Parts: sequence; C-alpha cells; structure tokens
Amino acid sequence: MPKRFFLLEIEMEEKQARVFLWCIPRCVSTAFEICMGKLDDVQVINEPYLAAYLVGPVFQKDASDDIKEMRELSINKVSSCTVVNCDNPWESENLTFGFVKDDRLEDEYPDKRVIFVKDMSYAINAETLHMLPKGYKHAFLIRNPEKVFPSYKQLLNKFTTDEVMLKVGKHEVVPEHYAFGETLHVYEHLTKTGIEPKPFIMDADDLLENPESILRQFCAFAGIEYTDKLLSWDGGHDVTKYWIASKEMLQWNSVGNFHKNAFESKGFIKPSAAPSKSELSEDVLHCIEASFPYYNKLFELRAKIR
Repeated sequence: MPKRFFLLEIEMEEKQARVFLWCIPRCVSTAFEICMGKLDDVQVINEPYLAAYLVGPVFQKDASDDIKEMRELSINKVSSCTVVNCDNPWESENLTFGFVKDDRLEDEYPDKRVIFVKDMSYAINAETLHMLPKGYKHAFLIRNPEKVFPSYKQLLNKFTTDEVMLKVGKHEVVPEHYAFGETLHVYEHLTKTGIEPKPFIMDADDLLENPESILRQFCAFAGIEYTDKLLSWDGGHDVTKYWIASKEMLQWNSVGNFHKNAFESKGFIKPSAAPSKSELSEDVLHCIEASFPYYNKLFELRAKIR
C-alpha cells in the first residue's frame, strides 16, 4: 500500500466523529439513540439541553405553572432510592447550559471513536444558540405532526391524574412554535452561520420503512462506519447504563415508563397509520394544523430512501 494511502487510512481510523441529532418529541428518537449505542467505542449523551431546560437551575425561574405541577407530581412518585441504570448520571443542580456545553459536550472522551448526542430542538432558543458545542456535525429527526401530537398528549397524561391540555407558549407544555418551528429555527441558524451548511434531515416514517437506507446515509454524513449491528438490538433498560444523562429524567422514566416501547424494542418496526382526526381533541388538532407549515419545509429537505 502506498504510504500516503496508509497514512490517510490511519487518520480516518483515529478521527473522532461527533454528531448532534436534533429531534421533535415522539419521533422514535430514543430507538435511534439505542441504535447508535450499538456502535463500537461510542459515547451516547442523552438530551443534555432538554435536561437543563426542564430540571436545571433555570427551570424554577422560567417554567409555567402547569409544567411545575407536572414536575412536582413526578418528584412525588420518585423516591431517593429509585434505581437509575446509568454510570454517568447528572445531578439537576449542575445542569446549566454552560455546564452542558463546556463540561460534557466539549469534553475530549479520548477513548471514544464516536460521540452521539440526542436532544430536543425546542430546548435551545435564540438566547442560548451561542451555547452550541464546537466540533459537531448536526442532523435532524422529524415526524408527521399527525403522529407526534396524539402521542405527545398521551405521554403528558402519564404525569397527572387530570387530562393535560396542550397549551402553547413559551415554557408551556407545547413550545411557542410547536417544536417544529423551533426545529426550523435551529436548522436555519446552522445553515446561515455556516456551522453546518447542509444538515442531514431524516423523517421518522422513512427511517422505520427502510432503516438500512436511512442509516447508511446518516453514517456517511456523520463520518461513521456503517454496520448491520445498527438494525437490531437487545431490549431492556440496560441500554442507559453507559449513557451520560440526567439522573432526575431517568428517574422519571423509571416510574412513568415514558420510553417503554423503545426500551422493549429490538429493532425498527414498520410505520403505522396516523390516528383518525375524528378521534382527536381540539387542542391536538390545533397543534397539528399549526405545525404543518414548518414540518413541510423540513420534510422537503429530508434524505430520501434509496
């Protein structure tokens, strides 16, 4: 082998890939995260900005009364001995945006070949976009609003005995621009600043319909070597053991089973049809209708099945 090709091969093997996946709620992102955990020498970092947004020190100042009430109900269900299967949990008092960026996302992780971060795009806004970490590729995972909001309301109802209404606004249960607008804003910030000139966008239904095609394209974008190991995994809560994640948010899941389907899955399954609109409440229908203009812009930019 010529020396220059040999050196190039060594450089590729030694280069660490870092990729940040920005998500919409209820878009099979936890299953994707579990999938990425199948890579060799990978460090998975779970929803760091969302943790700072929901349970960090800023929370008490900014959160709406409804969100505070749901958190209080969740805390009451969680005991100090609730098991968290994670070797690297964060305590809530540490979860500032600065801590997330400087001490976690930009840490070196010298023994890892891949750093994979999954987060919710609505957790970061115009005031905190300067907190984006350096050295990452940026990708997005979106989903049809007709599937997102019925599932999201069902999830939120696990927090309380009363039916949750999908109130929309800053620091409400539904972000001011329905999470889809916030996602488009992050996308436009990345492209306009040149941080990521052409982010990679996946739609959840495409991923579920043909995971190999979408995963191969994602890996090529991120500088990760594709492997068929990404197509299946063992179910169970042990997947979080080597994640870096918020202790409180993992405790919430322990008592609420919010990611039950993902943790019990063994691979991606074919997408199901959206529920009939006649079955949906007015608040859900409003969120769906208001989200589609944002979703359609992102959908047109998605990677297609090959």
